[in-house]
Amino acid sequence: MTTNDAGDRVLIDLTIAAPVETVWAALRDPAQVARWFGWESDSLAAEVDFIFVEHATADEATGVIAFNGTSDRFELTVAGAGSRLRVIRAAPADGAAWTDVYEDMTEGWIMFVQQLKFGLEKEGLAPRRTLWLSLPKGEREGDRPLAALGLADLRSGHVGDAVSRVLPTGDTVSGNLWHVSKYQVAVTVDAWAGLLNVHDAGGWTVGGGHGPGMVMITAYGLDDAAFSELEDRWKAWWTETYPPAP
Repeated sequence: MTTNDAGDRVLIDLTIAAPVETVWAALRDPAQVARWFGWESDSLAAEVDFIFVEHATADEATGVIAFNGTSDRFELTVAGAGSRLRVIRAAPADGAAWTDVYEDMTEGWIMFVQQLKFGLEKEGLAPRRTLWLSLPKGEREGDRPLAALGLADLRSGHVGDAVSRVLPTGDTVSGNLWHVSKYQVAVTVDAWAGLLNVHDAGGWTVGGGHGPGMVMITAYGLDDAAFSELEDRWKAWWTETYPPAP
Protein backbone atom coordinates (compact mmCIF):
# COMPACT_ATOMS: atom_id res chain seq x y z
CA MET A 1 0.00 0.00 0.00
CA THR A 2 1.19 3.52 -0.74
CA THR A 3 0.15 7.00 0.33
CA ASN A 4 -0.25 9.91 -2.10
CA ASP A 5 0.48 13.60 -1.52
CA ALA A 6 -3.01 14.23 -0.15
CA GLY A 7 -2.50 11.56 2.52
CA ASP A 8 -4.96 9.20 0.85
CA ARG A 9 -3.97 5.55 0.85
CA VAL A 10 -3.76 3.46 -2.31
CA LEU A 11 -5.06 0.10 -1.12
CA ILE A 12 -4.77 -1.69 -4.43
CA ASP A 13 -2.95 -0.85 -7.64
CA LEU A 14 -3.21 -3.64 -10.20
CA THR A 15 -3.56 -4.31 -13.88
CA ILE A 16 -6.39 -6.36 -15.34
CA ALA A 17 -6.04 -8.06 -18.71
CA ALA A 18 -9.32 -6.69 -20.03
CA PRO A 19 -10.26 -3.48 -21.87
CA VAL A 20 -11.27 -0.46 -19.82
CA GLU A 21 -14.81 -0.63 -21.20
CA THR A 22 -15.18 -4.20 -19.95
CA VAL A 23 -13.82 -3.41 -16.49
CA TRP A 24 -15.98 -0.26 -16.24
CA ALA A 25 -19.09 -2.29 -16.98
CA ALA A 26 -18.06 -4.81 -14.31
CA LEU A 27 -17.83 -1.94 -11.82
CA ARG A 28 -21.10 -0.23 -12.79
CA ASP A 29 -23.63 -2.87 -13.83
CA PRO A 30 -25.15 -4.29 -10.62
CA ALA A 31 -25.63 -7.72 -12.20
CA GLN A 32 -21.93 -7.86 -13.04
CA VAL A 33 -20.82 -6.42 -9.70
CA ALA A 34 -22.61 -9.30 -7.97
CA ARG A 35 -20.30 -11.71 -9.83
CA TRP A 36 -17.19 -10.47 -8.00
CA PHE A 37 -18.26 -8.42 -4.98
CA GLY A 38 -19.19 -10.19 -1.74
CA TRP A 39 -20.42 -13.75 -1.63
CA GLU A 40 -23.65 -15.66 -2.06
CA SER A 41 -26.28 -14.38 0.37
CA ASP A 42 -29.89 -13.24 0.36
CA SER A 43 -28.70 -9.67 0.98
CA LEU A 44 -26.12 -9.46 -1.84
CA ALA A 45 -28.33 -7.66 -4.38
CA ALA A 46 -29.38 -5.08 -1.79
CA GLU A 47 -25.75 -4.53 -0.73
CA VAL A 48 -24.63 -4.03 -4.32
CA ASP A 49 -27.43 -1.54 -4.92
CA PHE A 50 -26.66 0.34 -1.70
CA ILE A 51 -22.90 0.64 -2.30
CA PHE A 52 -22.57 0.86 -6.09
CA VAL A 53 -25.82 2.62 -7.06
CA GLU A 54 -27.37 4.59 -4.23
CA HIS A 55 -24.11 5.75 -2.64
CA ALA A 56 -21.75 6.01 -5.61
CA THR A 57 -21.17 8.66 -8.26
CA ALA A 58 -19.38 7.75 -11.47
CA ASP A 59 -17.57 9.76 -14.13
CA GLU A 60 -16.84 7.47 -17.05
CA ALA A 61 -14.80 10.15 -18.84
CA THR A 62 -12.24 10.23 -16.00
CA GLY A 63 -12.75 6.63 -14.92
CA VAL A 64 -13.50 7.62 -11.32
CA ILE A 65 -16.16 6.10 -9.06
CA ALA A 66 -16.54 7.87 -5.70
CA PHE A 67 -18.31 6.30 -2.76
CA ASN A 68 -20.65 7.69 -0.14
CA GLY A 69 -19.78 11.33 -0.70
CA THR A 70 -16.18 10.81 0.46
CA SER A 71 -12.79 10.69 -1.21
CA ASP A 72 -12.90 6.88 -1.17
CA ARG A 73 -12.81 5.93 -4.83
CA PHE A 74 -11.92 3.63 -7.70
CA GLU A 75 -9.69 5.02 -10.43
CA LEU A 76 -9.69 3.14 -13.75
CA THR A 77 -7.29 3.98 -16.59
CA VAL A 78 -5.97 2.38 -19.77
CA ALA A 79 -2.83 0.26 -19.37
CA GLY A 80 -1.71 -0.93 -22.79
CA ALA A 81 -4.28 -3.44 -24.01
CA GLY A 82 -5.61 -3.81 -20.47
CA SER A 83 -6.67 -1.67 -17.55
CA ARG A 84 -5.16 -0.26 -14.38
CA LEU A 85 -7.41 -0.16 -11.33
CA ARG A 86 -6.58 1.70 -8.14
CA VAL A 87 -8.69 1.54 -5.00
CA ILE A 88 -8.10 4.55 -2.76
CA ARG A 89 -9.19 5.31 0.79
CA ALA A 90 -9.39 8.90 2.01
CA ALA A 91 -6.87 9.96 4.64
CA PRO A 92 -8.02 9.70 8.27
CA ALA A 93 -9.96 12.83 9.18
CA ASP A 94 -8.01 13.29 12.42
CA GLY A 95 -4.68 13.30 10.60
CA ALA A 96 -3.57 10.01 12.13
CA ALA A 97 -0.89 8.03 10.33
CA TRP A 98 -1.78 4.99 8.24
CA THR A 99 1.11 2.95 9.67
CA ASP A 100 0.02 -0.62 10.47
CA VAL A 101 -3.65 0.31 10.32
CA TYR A 102 -5.88 -2.76 10.10
CA GLU A 103 -9.41 -2.38 8.79
CA ASP A 104 -12.04 -4.95 7.92
CA MET A 105 -13.22 -2.74 5.06
CA THR A 106 -9.73 -2.45 3.60
CA GLU A 107 -9.19 -6.20 3.67
CA GLY A 108 -12.59 -6.76 2.12
CA TRP A 109 -11.82 -4.49 -0.82
CA ILE A 110 -8.51 -6.26 -1.40
CA MET A 111 -10.25 -9.63 -1.45
CA PHE A 112 -13.08 -8.51 -3.71
CA VAL A 113 -10.88 -6.77 -6.27
CA GLN A 114 -8.78 -9.92 -6.54
CA GLN A 115 -12.03 -11.76 -7.30
CA LEU A 116 -12.80 -9.14 -9.96
CA LYS A 117 -9.41 -9.61 -11.62
CA PHE A 118 -9.69 -13.40 -11.51
CA GLY A 119 -13.27 -13.40 -12.76
CA LEU A 120 -12.51 -11.16 -15.72
CA GLU A 121 -9.20 -12.72 -16.73
CA LYS A 122 -9.97 -16.40 -16.19
CA GLU A 123 -13.73 -16.83 -16.48
CA GLY A 124 -15.08 -13.86 -18.43
CA LEU A 125 -16.97 -12.84 -15.28
CA ALA A 126 -19.24 -15.87 -15.61
CA PRO A 127 -21.69 -16.73 -12.82
CA ARG A 128 -19.85 -18.07 -9.77
CA ARG A 129 -20.52 -20.00 -6.61
CA THR A 130 -19.00 -18.68 -3.38
CA LEU A 131 -18.46 -20.06 0.10
CA TRP A 132 -17.53 -17.71 2.94
CA LEU A 133 -16.37 -18.88 6.36
CA SER A 134 -15.56 -16.40 9.10
CA LEU A 135 -14.79 -16.31 12.79
CA PRO A 136 -16.42 -13.83 15.13
CA LYS A 137 -14.46 -11.08 16.80
CA GLY A 138 -13.01 -11.96 20.14
CA GLU A 139 -10.42 -14.00 21.97
CA ARG A 140 -9.26 -17.30 20.49
CA GLU A 141 -6.36 -19.74 20.74
CA GLY A 142 -4.86 -22.06 18.15
CA ASP A 143 -3.65 -21.72 14.58
CA ARG A 144 -4.98 -19.05 12.32
CA PRO A 145 -6.55 -20.26 9.06
CA LEU A 146 -3.39 -20.12 6.91
CA ALA A 147 -1.43 -22.26 9.36
CA ALA A 148 -4.38 -24.55 10.04
CA LEU A 149 -4.66 -25.24 6.31
CA GLY A 150 -0.91 -25.79 5.93
CA LEU A 151 -0.49 -22.75 3.70
CA ALA A 152 1.39 -20.31 5.95
CA ASP A 153 4.65 -20.70 4.03
CA LEU A 154 2.99 -19.18 0.95
CA ARG A 155 3.34 -15.76 2.60
CA SER A 156 6.94 -15.77 1.42
CA GLY A 157 6.07 -16.94 -2.10
CA HIS A 158 5.73 -14.98 -5.32
CA VAL A 159 2.69 -14.50 -7.50
CA GLY A 160 2.69 -17.17 -10.20
CA ASP A 161 4.51 -19.80 -8.12
CA ALA A 162 3.12 -23.31 -8.63
CA VAL A 163 1.17 -24.63 -5.65
CA SER A 164 0.19 -28.25 -5.02
CA ARG A 165 -1.16 -29.23 -1.60
CA VAL A 166 -3.57 -31.67 -0.04
CA LEU A 167 -5.52 -29.69 2.54
CA PRO A 168 -6.90 -31.05 5.83
CA THR A 169 -10.37 -30.67 4.30
CA GLY A 170 -9.45 -33.44 1.87
CA ASP A 171 -9.29 -31.07 -1.08
CA THR A 172 -6.30 -31.00 -3.41
CA VAL A 173 -5.17 -27.49 -4.25
CA SER A 174 -3.30 -27.56 -7.54
CA GLY A 175 -2.75 -24.20 -9.19
CA ASN A 176 -0.72 -21.03 -8.71
CA LEU A 177 -0.19 -18.36 -6.12
CA TRP A 178 -2.53 -15.55 -7.19
CA HIS A 179 -2.12 -12.88 -4.54
CA VAL A 180 -0.06 -12.21 -1.41
CA SER A 181 -0.47 -9.29 0.98
CA LYS A 182 0.07 -8.65 4.68
CA TYR A 183 -3.07 -10.45 5.80
CA GLN A 184 -4.15 -12.47 2.74
CA VAL A 185 -3.04 -15.27 0.46
CA ALA A 186 -5.00 -16.37 -2.61
CA VAL A 187 -4.36 -19.50 -4.69
CA THR A 188 -5.97 -20.67 -7.91
CA VAL A 189 -7.57 -24.11 -7.67
CA ASP A 190 -7.87 -26.11 -10.88
CA ALA A 191 -10.47 -28.50 -9.44
CA TRP A 192 -12.90 -25.61 -8.87
CA ALA A 193 -11.71 -23.50 -11.82
CA GLY A 194 -11.64 -20.94 -9.05
CA LEU A 195 -9.88 -19.16 -6.24
CA LEU A 196 -9.15 -19.91 -2.58
CA ASN A 197 -8.53 -16.78 -0.53
CA VAL A 198 -7.40 -17.25 3.07
CA HIS A 199 -7.36 -14.26 5.39
CA ASP A 200 -5.56 -14.01 8.73
CA ALA A 201 -6.56 -10.88 10.62
CA GLY A 202 -4.08 -8.79 12.54
CA GLY A 203 -4.79 -10.11 16.04
CA TRP A 204 -6.66 -12.64 18.12
CA THR A 205 -7.63 -10.94 21.35
CA VAL A 206 -10.70 -9.10 22.59
CA GLY A 207 -10.63 -5.43 21.65
CA GLY A 208 -8.56 -5.99 18.52
CA GLY A 209 -11.34 -4.56 16.37
CA HIS A 210 -11.57 -7.55 14.04
CA GLY A 211 -12.02 -11.25 13.85
CA PRO A 212 -9.16 -13.74 13.58
CA GLY A 213 -9.65 -14.77 9.99
CA MET A 214 -11.80 -16.06 7.18
CA VAL A 215 -11.81 -18.18 4.04
CA MET A 216 -13.52 -17.40 0.75
CA ILE A 217 -13.87 -19.95 -2.03
CA THR A 218 -14.92 -18.81 -5.49
CA ALA A 219 -15.82 -21.67 -7.82
CA TYR A 220 -16.89 -21.86 -11.45
CA GLY A 221 -18.60 -24.64 -13.35
CA LEU A 222 -19.59 -26.76 -10.34
CA ASP A 223 -23.09 -28.18 -10.37
CA ASP A 224 -25.27 -28.02 -7.26
CA ALA A 225 -24.22 -31.45 -6.03
CA ALA A 226 -20.49 -30.80 -6.41
CA PHE A 227 -20.73 -27.42 -4.72
CA SER A 228 -22.83 -28.85 -1.91
CA GLU A 229 -20.18 -31.51 -1.26
CA LEU A 230 -17.47 -28.83 -1.27
CA GLU A 231 -19.48 -26.70 1.14
CA ASP A 232 -20.14 -29.62 3.50
CA ARG A 233 -16.44 -30.58 3.65
CA TRP A 234 -15.29 -27.07 4.43
CA LYS A 235 -17.99 -26.32 6.98
CA ALA A 236 -17.28 -29.58 8.80
CA TRP A 237 -13.54 -28.83 8.92
CA TRP A 238 -14.15 -25.23 9.98
CA THR A 239 -16.45 -26.21 12.83
CA GLU A 240 -14.04 -28.91 14.02
CA THR A 241 -11.04 -26.57 13.83
CA TYR A 242 -12.83 -23.56 15.30
CA PRO A 243 -15.63 -24.85 17.51
CA PRO A 244 -18.18 -22.28 18.60
CA ALA A 245 -17.43 -20.56 21.89
CA PRO A 246 -19.44 -21.94 24.81
